[in-house]
Amino acid sequence: MSIEEQIAEAVRKVVREEMAPLFSARDLELLTADDVASLLKYSDRHSVYKLKRERKLKAVILGDKTIRFRASDVRRFIEEREE
Repeated sequence: MSIEEQIAEAVRKVVREEMAPLFSARDLELLTADDVASLLKYSDRHSVYKLKRERKLKAVILGDKTIRFRASDVRRFIEEREE
């Protein structure tokens, strides 16, 4: 397993464990749209891509079809919507 795959698996594990450790210690981690959708309790990644298109959520473009989201940006998105 490559280092990239190991990192991705580690991030997915944190996502499954409710994301608390990620936000406190790993704000530079990059998340997939599926990871973000899971975190935000969205039914699919298409809603995440819509947030990106509407410029409500920043994204990191790594290649032609590779888009990731910083955990810190997702946290900021959530915090901006708290009442």
